[in-house]
Amino acid sequence: MYNLLFIVVLVALDQLFKHLATKMLVDIVPVVVIPHLIGFNYVHNYGAGFSILSGKVDFLIIFTAVALVAIAVAIVAKKFDNKVDEFAFVLILAGGVGNLIDRVVNGYVVDYLEFLFMEFPVFNFADILICTGVGLFVLNTIVTEFFSKKKKGEN
Repeated sequence: MYNLLFIVVLVALDQLFKHLATKMLVDIVPVVVIPHLIGFNYVHNYGAGFSILSGKVDFLIIFTAVALVAIAVAIVAKKFDNKVDEFAFVLILAGGVGNLIDRVVNGYVVDYLEFLFMEFPVFNFADILICTGVGLFVLNTIVTEFFSKKKKGEN
């Protein structure tokens, strides 16, 4: 129950941020928020991360929907070995739903955050959720495996 509430709140925040970006950033030059660090830059992303599969919106909608249903079923069925993995996939699910809503409603994802200190694609809050979830899952898997081998006396 808490997972569902948390997902709804995160998706609502994502959609609010995208709405605000659409209302406030369209037709203006990029805005520097913290010099040499981060800014706002309104962009339509017609693909997935790093604009891969650009223009393949129908495929991305179907693929994303299937993946998100699988994740949701795993969360509801409590298929995760630990709470960290479950939390990681809650973040991935929330971010995926946020970007899926954009693709279905607009045919593109609204991106608005830009790193100014390096060459990197413009991104959004949902992307942060997805990347944080994936990173947390990978890190937890590595740590779990490391300590599992230590416990068994393996090197």
